[in-house]
Amino acid sequence: MKTLNQILNDELSLYLKTWNYHWNVEGAQFAALHALFEQQYSGLQPLIDELAERIRALGGRAETSVQARIDGDKDAAAMLAALAEGHESLSRRLREEAIPEFERAGDPGTVDLLTRAVQFHDKAAWMLRASAR
Repeated sequence: MKTLNQILNDELSLYLKTWNYHWNVEGAQFAALHALFEQQYSGLQPLIDELAERIRALGGRAETSVQARIDGDKDAAAMLAALAEGHESLSRRLREEAIPEFERAGDPGTVDLLTRAVQFHDKAAWMLRASAR
């Protein structure tokens, strides 16, 4: 459960950062970024819920201790970069650590959930990077 709870906390931190940026983005791209950030935090919420419920279904407790620093004073370019890095970091961690762990454990349900999370994060990072250009 340690790995899943770490991922749950990372997902929740990214969710809160994205929501904060949704409220605080300014500048010429405001309308587009405001909508993009809303789309992304809305996509993260069900993923977080499903991950927490998977932890419970496996007999664990969904434990959160969000310690992410959320900085609302960033400009739009910094917001895009920070969120893209968050999505890329989570995707990489899922692919390199979490999925192999649950493949070894013979848990295809969790592997499927984490694979869908990778797909979400890869697409989100792409959209953020494309918006930054």
